[in-house]
Amino acid sequence: MMRQMNKRRFIAWGLAAVMTVALTACGEKKPSQEEVEQAIEAGTLTVDDALEKGWIDQTWVDAYMEDNSVPASNKMEANEVADFTTTTLDGAEFTKDDLENVVLFAFADPADSSTAEFFQNLVDAYEGVTANGASIVLCTKSEEGSDMFSDAPFPVILYNDSLKEAVGNNREMIEDEEVPNTASWCVNGSYFSAWISAVEAEELIESAASFVEMSEEQELSGSETSAVTPDGGAAAMETIG
Repeated sequence: MMRQMNKRRFIAWGLAAVMTVALTACGEKKPSQEEVEQAIEAGTLTVDDALEKGWIDQTWVDAYMEDNSVPASNKMEANEVADFTTTTLDGAEFTKDDLENVVLFAFADPADSSTAEFFQNLVDAYEGVTANGASIVLCTKSEEGSDMFSDAPFPVILYNDSLKEAVGNNREMIEDEEVPNTASWCVNGSYFSAWISAVEAEELIESAASFVEMSEEQELSGSETSAVTPDGGAAAMETIG
């Protein structure tokens, strides 16, 4: 999977380089609408820069924002965790109903050498995470070696067949052999953040507060549309002008 991701990144960088050369060659000459749009898509030009230079107008920007806005409700639905039933390490039943509104849902392979550090960072973050209104659940990918999690201050559950089905499309990331440990913030029953393979206590504590705020805003707004930023959501560099 990582090789495929690297290949996609290489292709994207190649496209960006081609667009950079093409648009730089324009010099002071106004590029065509197609060239501008391709540069924005390639990430070599921001919407704000193009608007400032007069290469696009506000009507185009409004249409672009509308086309590239993603309803938060759609994202939540696509990544929703289905109902599941599993057990904790001590044999107690654990279901989806036991998840807090905002929880860092982590998965760990006890056989991997990096897991001890991953687990310790979760432990170190737990007090601050709960103080900010969130929680942590750790799912062990294997019962063998799971005694290393026995003193966890948060629930440690088993990755059984029921939970495998419940995580849906996210199963590919969770079971990636090249990523033994991974985690994502689960908001109101759905995976809402990007998956991370390493965790830092302080960052988790700060993130907890942010995702709790998001959860509260969703409840108030009814999961209204989450729009892209004016620069297309990417930290693109200005390459022409």
